[in-house]
Amino acid sequence: MKKTISLLLAFIIAFSTVSVAFAEPLTEEPEICGGNCGCTPIVYIPGFGAGIYLNPESDDRTPIFPPSAQDIIKAVPDLLFAVIAIATGNKPLFGKMAVRAMNKLLGKLACDDSGKPVFESSIEPYEYPENDIHRNMTDDPTDRSFDFEYDWRLSPVDNAAELKKFIDHVKELTGHDEVSLICHSQGNTVVAAYLELYGNDGIEKIAFLSPAFQGISILGSLFRKEADLSKKSGELLTFVKTAMGESAGTDILSGLLGILNATGFTDSLLSFLQKYLTSEFDMIYAESLAPAFGNLAGIWSFVPDEYYNDAVNAMFEGRKDAPILEKIEYYHDNVMVKLEEILQNAMDNGTEIIICAGYGMSSIPVSLTPAVQSDSLIDTVYMSIGALCAPLGETLGDGYKQAVDCGHDHVSEDMLIDASTAAFPENTWFFKGISHSDFPDEYYKFINTFLLEEEEMNVSTHEEYPQFMTLDGDGKLIPVTKPEAEKKGFFGFFASLFSKKQAA
Repeated sequence: MKKTISLLLAFIIAFSTVSVAFAEPLTEEPEICGGNCGCTPIVYIPGFGAGIYLNPESDDRTPIFPPSAQDIIKAVPDLLFAVIAIATGNKPLFGKMAVRAMNKLLGKLACDDSGKPVFESSIEPYEYPENDIHRNMTDDPTDRSFDFEYDWRLSPVDNAAELKKFIDHVKELTGHDEVSLICHSQGNTVVAAYLELYGNDGIEKIAFLSPAFQGISILGSLFRKEADLSKKSGELLTFVKTAMGESAGTDILSGLLGILNATGFTDSLLSFLQKYLTSEFDMIYAESLAPAFGNLAGIWSFVPDEYYNDAVNAMFEGRKDAPILEKIEYYHDNVMVKLEEILQNAMDNGTEIIICAGYGMSSIPVSLTPAVQSDSLIDTVYMSIGALCAPLGETLGDGYKQAVDCGHDHVSEDMLIDASTAAFPENTWFFKGISHSDFPDEYYKFINTFLLEEEEMNVSTHEEYPQFMTLDGDGKLIPVTKPEAEKKGFFGFFASLFSKKQAA
């Protein structure tokens, strides 16, 4: 379906910019360590979304990402004209106004065919500490963490080289021979590239949180010019329920959507919008989306292997000699498709790892592929490197038997995940209903337990941290159990009546 629009790419990118802030600012002056405290320093590599500035090294640097209030205000008239164009049936005007709005919001992020920013722009320069210090050791390992920031537009390979310098500096600064790494979302692509390029020497432990190192199906679809809003009313309802969590507002909104879905209104509206997106696809894609995102090697690391060749053919049609392709291909060929081997080598050479994947949530419903288990953004199967997942809204089945008989039970009680097919079933945890970046305090406690554990930790080490966990009403991590019968509120009751009537 090549004539569909990926205008929602900007929203997908913006949605994934929320990065977990793992370390709190220090409130006291750190003490001198010299490497003799017995506490491994931690380097935190965040996800996508660091601020990008024009003239970053000057005093008058200007932020271009996230878009400033001033940029948003400038784009408002164009967005209003786009809405008017939809209301009046003027499809060409809609395309023109959509392009103008997107370029005002995101156009200055563009890179050229070599992957170099078109405008003089980057993240704010990092100021390395100059004193031989080490964070105070407390019961919270984040008191000894150092945050690595990077330009997320660039290749994970280029950023891995900067991470190498950063890690070397932290070692020199603290006097320690080893560090531990915590990486979130896109930060996992940087660490995976680091391991491929430099090995795991001097890396004690790695916590991979919501990892994007094998891609995101939504981005894969959009990069190969495929997106579809049509007949997505059911997926939209699931997304609302899982994104908003349990609340009175969720019950009301999902109930109303259920009624609208049952009457066919939602699908009619989405199909109407899809026609507008499709009609002006060529112009919007060529004049805005491809220039803004096509040469961002960092974003290309989100394209899964199964989407990769089609995405390259779509995005680089007529410019297969673009120098940036070499950077994009290096990560794909040497990191993404060899990830299991890279991580296994690190483990064999003494680095302990854990992988933390979310599930039980719907991602944004714009892909041609059926709705899958996710953490509201990244597919669970990609985060876990191969766990078998039931389609969203279904289960593996009452009579399901574990795919790989490895002597341990790796099937979730809710019959949604079989972790026996994952690359590292003994080192991969699953968190139901915890979204991509919204981590509760109990989640941090789990990560800290791993960092402080003297012995190698796996899914059987701690009874309070089984392989499959979720949150109770008080925000505590508890084991996933068999689901109760679905509860319906007032609106849900009437929505079900409409559904039954429609089915009859």
